[in-house]
Amino acid sequence: MLRKFSAILMTFIIAASGVIYSSASSTSEDWTEEYSWAVDGVNYCMTNGILTGDDFGNLNLADNLTRAQMAKMLCETFDIAQSGETEFTDIDGHWAYGYLAAIEDLFPVKSTICNPDEAVTREEFAALLVRASGLSASNIRNSKILDANFYDAADVGSEYKTYLCIAVERAYMKGSDGYIRPKDLLTRAEVAVLVQRVAQNNSGEITLTWEDLGVISSYTELIGEAQITVEQAQAWAEDKGAAQIFIDIAPTYWYYGELFGLRPEILYAQAAKETAYGNYGGAVLPEMNNWAGIKIKSPIGDRTEDHESFDTPEDGVRAHFNHMCAYVGLEPIGEVHDRYYVVASLSWAGTVKNLEALGGRWCPDLYYGYSILHDYIEEMSEY
Repeated sequence: MLRKFSAILMTFIIAASGVIYSSASSTSEDWTEEYSWAVDGVNYCMTNGILTGDDFGNLNLADNLTRAQMAKMLCETFDIAQSGETEFTDIDGHWAYGYLAAIEDLFPVKSTICNPDEAVTREEFAALLVRASGLSASNIRNSKILDANFYDAADVGSEYKTYLCIAVERAYMKGSDGYIRPKDLLTRAEVAVLVQRVAQNNSGEITLTWEDLGVISSYTELIGEAQITVEQAQAWAEDKGAAQIFIDIAPTYWYYGELFGLRPEILYAQAAKETAYGNYGGAVLPEMNNWAGIKIKSPIGDRTEDHESFDTPEDGVRAHFNHMCAYVGLEPIGEVHDRYYVVASLSWAGTVKNLEALGGRWCPDLYYGYSILHDYIEEMSEY
C-alpha cells in the first residue's frame, strides 16, 4: 500500500521535483506571483503535508531534487522499507542512508558510487519511478515513441530509454514543444502541480486522455473520404508481410469506408495493428473474423472467449465500422454486436472525432491512436 497515493496515482510525479515530508506548514516567502501557475498545486501539497518549507519557512520552489531526496520520496510513496545493507561506498553517515540503500536495486546501472547530494535528471527520475511503481522493461508498448515525438530523443541515455518510453506512454512524463529534455533537472514547483493533478485523477475529478501525453500534437480526422487508395494499401500490406486474407480484405474496407463516411485507410491500419497484418498470433483467432479486437459485452479478461466472433471476413469489417460509429457518432449499418451498445452508452460516446483520441478509450494505451498514425498510416501513405 502507498502512504500518500496509489502506485498508479504517484507515477504522474515524473516531471516533478523533490518532495520533503515534515510538519512545517507556513512560508515566509511571497512566491504566489512568480509561481502563479503553481499556486493551486503548491497549496494542495502544503495542506496535505507533501510539500513543506525549510527552517525559515521558505518553500524553495526552484530547488532541484537530489538523489537523497528522491530516495526518501520513493520509499515514502511506495512504502519501501529502509535498508541497512548497500554496496554504495559514499553514503556512510548520510541522513538518507537507509532510503538510498533501499532503492539501490532500482537504478538501471549498478554502481558503488551514489553521489547522494547530486541533483537528478528527468530521465533518471523517470527510470526509478517507473521501476518503483512495479513496471519493468517488459512493459514497454512502443519503443519508437521518443523518436516519433521528441526532437531531442537522441539525447536520452541508453540505460534510461526503455523506461522513459514507458513513462511517456503512460503520461507519467510529459514533453513540451517537441522536447522531452531528458538531462534537465526537476523543481519543487513542478511536483506540486502534478501531485494535485494526480490526486484529482485518483478521486475521479478528471479523466486522463491522449491530450495528457505531451507528445507532438496532431489531429487526424476519422470522418471523411479516403486519402490513400486501396492499391497503395495492398502494396503496403504485402511489403509488411501481411497474410493474404488481410491483403484481400482491403477492397471491403474501402467499400464500407465510402458507405459509412469513415476514412478506410485508418480502420485498415488499425486492423493491421490489432491482427499483426492478419497473421494474428494472440487471443483472437483468424476464424473469428474480428479485425479490430472487439470484445464481447461482458469480458472477464483478454482470453479468446472474451472477444467477438463474426460469420465472415466481410461481417467482421462491417462490425469494425459499426463499432467505430459508436465512437464518432455515426449511425451503424445492419445488425450490430453487443459491444457496440456498451460503447454507445458511455458518456463520451459520439465525441471521438480524431484518431489520436482513441487512446485511452479504444484501449487503455493513451498512445494508441498516435501509434496507428506513426507506425502504420504514415508508412502506407508513402506507397
